[in-house]
Amino acid sequence: MLIDVHAHDYPEAYLEAIREEGSGFDHYLRDDGRVVVLQDGAVALAMPRPMPTVAERIARMDAAGVGVQALSISAPNVYRLPARVRAELTRRLNDDLTETARSAPERFRVFASLPLPDVDAALEEVARAATLPFHSGFMVCTTIDQRTLDSPEFEPLWAELSRRRATVFVHPTTACCTDGIREYALALGIDFLAETTLCVARLTYSGLFERHPGIRWIFSHLGGSVPFLIHRFDNYYRQFPECREHISRPPSEILGGVWFDTVTTHPPALACALATFKVEQFVFGTDYPHVPGGLEVFAETLATAQLSERDRSLIEHETAAALLAPAEVPA
Repeated sequence: MLIDVHAHDYPEAYLEAIREEGSGFDHYLRDDGRVVVLQDGAVALAMPRPMPTVAERIARMDAAGVGVQALSISAPNVYRLPARVRAELTRRLNDDLTETARSAPERFRVFASLPLPDVDAALEEVARAATLPFHSGFMVCTTIDQRTLDSPEFEPLWAELSRRRATVFVHPTTACCTDGIREYALALGIDFLAETTLCVARLTYSGLFERHPGIRWIFSHLGGSVPFLIHRFDNYYRQFPECREHISRPPSEILGGVWFDTVTTHPPALACALATFKVEQFVFGTDYPHVPGGLEVFAETLATAQLSERDRSLIEHETAAALLAPAEVPA
């Protein structure tokens, strides 16, 4: 059965925190029952309400042939919340997701959130969350409250995650600057994909991928526009000295060592990604429960790909099973 690495859940404590006055977010209730969360005036999240129960979630998984979901808190996560509540809330959210997994231990795994931008608190939670049952890695967003992931302040975190050979699932969020993307839900609908593309570019050109080779990175939504633009990554590596300053080889070679989920409902986009990167670099995802139509449309999109039985098995479950398995941590 399929392993779904891109699935979300939102414990009630998260909804309460982002609705608090002074949370750093605005919100409103949409006529379809979704809570729409705004960060800097841009749509950062449209949260289904009520959230599906565990029984409802499992029923949808069964209908789509999904055996396991790795649960995470999506954007905007906890980064904008006041520092006085952030670390404690993150611990509670990770514990809540763990309890959900405990209710159906064969069906769920957990990507733990981190109380960034506080690196010391994040390192404490790395050590704690790694001991929790059903733990499969960590979730971070492409931007940490207007800081890019290659900001020097985060280096100790990446060094520790590399030492642990941790799996890190990267999800887009609102950009550092929201000018021009506040209208028409552009931040959520379109700029999320640009965020992922820019994040991959910065982690490549800054040398972060090469400095911390132990991290097993998974980027969502096919990596944004990366498959379509990979030739430009290499072109600018050749043309601009600053694009070679921190790396030892072309970006296309470096990006051969990361993973992407298959969250798209557009078969030509999936075909482009599969033609650009190795099949071993893809894992199945659904973005459940955000996309109308549920999980089936993502399984149907993957079914359109021209793949051998072996390659299909890799994308559907084998590669994800290896990434979700705990890595052996050096003493």
